[in-house]
Amino acid sequence: MKSFLNPAALIALGWSVFQIWMAWGTPMNLIAAVPVHVMFAVALTFVTQPLVPGSIGRPSVGRALDYVCVALAVAIAAYFLTQEGRLTTRIASVDPLMTSDYVVGVLTLLLVIESVRRALGWGLTIVILVFLVYQFIGPFLRSVPLLETIAHRGQPTMRFAEYFFDMQILQNEGVFGIPSVVSYTQVFYFLLFGAFLERFGGGKLFIDLSILLVGRFRGGMAKVSIVSSTLFGAVSGSATANAAVMGTLTIPAMKRSGMKAEEAAAVEASSSTGGQLMPPVMGAAAFLIAQFMGVPYRDVAIAGLLPALLFYVALYFVIDAMARKRGYRGLERHEIEVGWPDVFRRLYLFAPVVWLVWQIMIGRALSSATLEAVILTMVLAVLTNAVVALREGGLHAVLPAAWSVIPESVRALENGGRAAVAVAIPCAGAGIVVGIASMTNLGLTFGGFVSLLSGGMLIPALLIIMIMVLIMGMGMPTTAAYIMGAVLAIPALDMLEVNLLSAHFFVLYFAALSMVTPPVALAAFVAGGIARADVWQTGLYAFRFSLAGFIVAFALVLSPALLMVGEWERIVLATVTATMGCYVLAACVAGYLRRNNTLIENLLLFVAACLLIAPIAQASASGLILFAAVWLWQRRQPRARTIAP
Repeated sequence: MKSFLNPAALIALGWSVFQIWMAWGTPMNLIAAVPVHVMFAVALTFVTQPLVPGSIGRPSVGRALDYVCVALAVAIAAYFLTQEGRLTTRIASVDPLMTSDYVVGVLTLLLVIESVRRALGWGLTIVILVFLVYQFIGPFLRSVPLLETIAHRGQPTMRFAEYFFDMQILQNEGVFGIPSVVSYTQVFYFLLFGAFLERFGGGKLFIDLSILLVGRFRGGMAKVSIVSSTLFGAVSGSATANAAVMGTLTIPAMKRSGMKAEEAAAVEASSSTGGQLMPPVMGAAAFLIAQFMGVPYRDVAIAGLLPALLFYVALYFVIDAMARKRGYRGLERHEIEVGWPDVFRRLYLFAPVVWLVWQIMIGRALSSATLEAVILTMVLAVLTNAVVALREGGLHAVLPAAWSVIPESVRALENGGRAAVAVAIPCAGAGIVVGIASMTNLGLTFGGFVSLLSGGMLIPALLIIMIMVLIMGMGMPTTAAYIMGAVLAIPALDMLEVNLLSAHFFVLYFAALSMVTPPVALAAFVAGGIARADVWQTGLYAFRFSLAGFIVAFALVLSPALLMVGEWERIVLATVTATMGCYVLAACVAGYLRRNNTLIENLLLFVAACLLIAPIAQASASGLILFAAVWLWQRRQPRARTIAP
């Protein structure tokens, strides 16, 4: 247990214990609980991300400043705890602020912004600073040509500053607004469950099961990467974490099968990115969709199932076409080191996942349902360890084996707290932007700006929003990119009468796909580092492999049938044609249908895929005819020999 006696581990453990107490103990008002949640994340960031890189464990001025910031975070949390009664009963924007409120407000903003810089880099930090500047100079833009359209009506007076700090700090609007509320009430618990599942062998189980299911097919380990990342991503909801965990196992095996390092890394990056779109977790952004729309989370999870499956089906088809084109083999029987009996003994790890999904579907509170799944994981681990120990070592070995679950659980609590920083910090930082956008009505202003640029036409408006969200997602977590995209883009899409659920999913998809879109593709960077590959080439390959996600996102706006909205006949038809479109798109991406495609054939296949994926009957029929024409044309030609890897 000595490994837990360090500041980072103690803060992470304390954070997990606090969250469990808030779910099962005596809860406190959100006005105090959310700031405590955020300050845990801030403190952990300053401990694990020092001002001077490499200074952890060494006394220095920089390290002393880190701990001063930790002390300030603790003081801010204590302030909200002690002021809970006053903050709960005060009338927002009516009761005046105390001097201490201003001090806490300034310190909170400074600590959160610096935490964002340390944890996420300069991308989101610069965006926050730009919005803060806009907050106070916005009124002066009315006299600046070309910028008068984004000016706001606020005036830089003391009353304006008081309203700013009131909204940003003392209400659940800005720093402690909806993003942080969702991080506190929902996302943390899913990350904690994911940490327990991974600690007790969930990641290894997903890999082994995938190897047995698809490992012997052509392109074996690439398909293993897809299936395992689907399973792991459905629980973790993080593209970079998925790539880091699964990639260390799948990428070397893909390279051994003959794949180039860049292609192997791109397959893992694309597979991991899809994990943010796969229910039941779908990353933190899906919880935010439910919160923004005011609907149960299960509705969002159900709506996201078909599009996510289409993404993975398309990726699977791409790998299959590449394997046929280049002769990538599957695993030989002697290369598979795991057997079905071993996997069957570990299938109990799926029981907590099934329990959790069931609880979500019946509408249980997410925090309680997730913690029950954690307890179930521990109980099953104790029983499994005890049975194995009894069979192999006798009765005297049962107690030590069962007890071994305790330190593993403590480590999982720590890992859950550490993982939550990646969501809590961007949520707090993006909350500043949300508060400013709300205070200045920037969403409606931007909506008018998009409508003006697009001429009121839907497709040009969607292209503008797509580019905006992709740029915001460069170097930024999906959660933060989605929040800012939603704040700015949803009002614009609402003006164009786009279905609200479709609008949110459109933004979510491009926030997620920014992870594999050059020049800054974080998931591709992580996977490329594992593969020792050229990250630029990895990003380009990952972008190509993920192309189905771009087309599906547009299809969701044109018709919400793929979100399971509408009559079941339309939903079934849209699903069938979209699946066919994914197959056609895969042939285009791989450059191989029945033989190597010519440039003209590739272009025709791309058009056919877009028409098939579009959930419009006439378009799908045209796409099917076009695909059949290319297929029949290639049938007249002799098949090309596969290229040995």
